[in-house]
Amino acid sequence: MKTKEQKEKKTNLLTNIFNKCKYSMQGLSYCFQSESSFLLEAITACVIIIFGIYFDIEFLEWVISFGSLALISITELINTAIEATVDMVTKEYNEYAKIAKDCGSAATGVMSVLAAIVNLIIFVPYIIEFFIEKF
Repeated sequence: MKTKEQKEKKTNLLTNIFNKCKYSMQGLSYCFQSESSFLLEAITACVIIIFGIYFDIEFLEWVISFGSLALISITELINTAIEATVDMVTKEYNEYAKIAKDCGSAATGVMSVLAAIVNLIIFVPYIIEFFIEKF
């Protein structure tokens, strides 16, 4: 039989896990509502999924493609956190605030370019093969 302390510990653990999931969902929701690029990334992910299913890509290609898309989303979430923190600290122009925001944006931009390159490497051969077979 479990003691009262064991039951409370289990309840607290489940509550902590639930709260962490809830806060994560709130962060995702905020990004979808406030960052147009995050919505664009979600649409891109849907297109990649459709292409992946249609072209029946290999398992490793799925992993690499989703990995690159996940890294864009992670970078965008971190960039949004940086921007919110900087805005909380100062509303006035500050060179360091500008640098922080610009570097966060650059990280997202670099990751987006890399993910585009990765997905082009994966899908261009399938697309070329598709057009060769059709025409």
